Amino acid sequence: MQVDLKINNIFYKLQIKSNETLIFVLRDHLGLTGTKYVCGTGECGACVVLINNKIKLACCTLAANVAGKSIETIEGLEKNNKLSKLQKSFIKHGAIQCGYCTPGMIMTTKALLLENHKPNEKDVKNI
Repeated sequence: MQVDLKINNIFYKLQIKSNETLIFVLRDHLGLTGTKYVCGTGECGACVVLINNKIKLACCTLAANVAGKSIETIEGLEKNNKLSKLQKSFIKHGAIQCGYCTPGMIMTTKALLLENHKPNEKDVKNI
């Protein structure tokens, strides 16, 4: 099936299988490998992307179901080959761990900050 996707403000016309999840479309069709595949069941959060500025798990989301919506991946945060303030803040404060699940954490944090510019500890724990 053909699907039209808007990813990081770029429009794509892709030929995909109707049962393909967004994570494999991002990684295998478009080479956007910043979104990581870990559990495949939506338990870990490493595959978080934003769809219409809301958290979505790319491993559990059918690509066909997000046609026409705005999808943002970790690659979309970088502008003019420069990391975003959020990415720089993760690095500055040592919040990068091994780095594998960091993209999911950064995208989750971005979604929180879009809704609440000054979250407190309780807000963060309730994500």
